[in-house]
Amino acid sequence: MTNYYKYLLIIFIIFFVVSCQNKKTFIYKFNNEQWDIQQDTIMFIYNANKVESSYNVSLFFRNNINYPYRNIYMFIDILHNHDIIQTDTLQYAVTDKYGRWYGKGIGDTKDNYFLFEQNIKFQKVGAYTFNITHGMRNNPLIGCEKIGLKISEND
Repeated sequence: MTNYYKYLLIIFIIFFVVSCQNKKTFIYKFNNEQWDIQQDTIMFIYNANKVESSYNVSLFFRNNINYPYRNIYMFIDILHNHDIIQTDTLQYAVTDKYGRWYGKGIGDTKDNYFLFEQNIKFQKVGAYTFNITHGMRNNPLIGCEKIGLKISEND
């Protein structure tokens, strides 16, 4: 019976490792729950090794109830070999018009998930840098706990 559990454990580990290879997740935690433009240009580096595949790119933003706005503006630059290949200005709502939070969470924190790009293709193999800054008027922006980026390969 012990061999059965060993084989089951090995199969589970192999399945877990293979299933995790199709996506990459990055998380950045802000100091003192503040996003400062001068100090916190978020940089995530993704190594693309397949140019024939397409990917979905999503953003994750965790805020708390001290976040003062209904939305968040972000500037994203995608670089390859230090050359900017794409620049975007994004705006996502985090509350409705009555101030009710859209994100999921218990207590004072809310997790928000946003689709950034769908079916994106990396033109060349190599490292792609995603630089993210906020585009809000106040600096530092309070109530920010974490930001993340998830790149998932489409099957």
